[in-house]
Amino acid sequence: MEPGRSQSLAVLHRWTLDPATGRVTEAQLDDRAAEFPTHNETLTGRPNRYLYSVSGDGIAKHDLTRRTSHAYETPGSRYAGEAVFVPAADGAGEDEGWLLSLVSDDDGRAGELVVLDATDLSVQAVVELPYPVPAGFHGSWLPESVHRPRGL
Repeated sequence: MEPGRSQSLAVLHRWTLDPATGRVTEAQLDDRAAEFPTHNETLTGRPNRYLYSVSGDGIAKHDLTRRTSHAYETPGSRYAGEAVFVPAADGAGEDEGWLLSLVSDDDGRAGELVVLDATDLSVQAVVELPYPVPAGFHGSWLPESVHRPRGL
């Protein structure tokens, strides 16, 4: 870092664009450090209450209605990656589902996949990975029916 410059934390903001007037409004949503925000993608482009983000050494759940947040902290010197939301097949609530996150050790290689209940961030499963995954790995996850070629 250059002398005289301070490092600021990334925090959640929402920008609202009004195409009719060209007006833009900005609002900070939380004071908690946040990177790689995700949400229930079935609500993309529509109002949503919950966001999930990497925060410090864990995964945070942000309640945009109550303007609160809480976090699952990864144990030891492990660091969570982007939390992908997977909706429950029979879930009626916006946060009914799971969060999947690759967790890295100090060496920067992911050693496990953590599955959290998205409603309360409780651990549902920890899957040890047979091969290291580089820290910062990102992906888009689609149901098999979306990308399976016809006839297979």
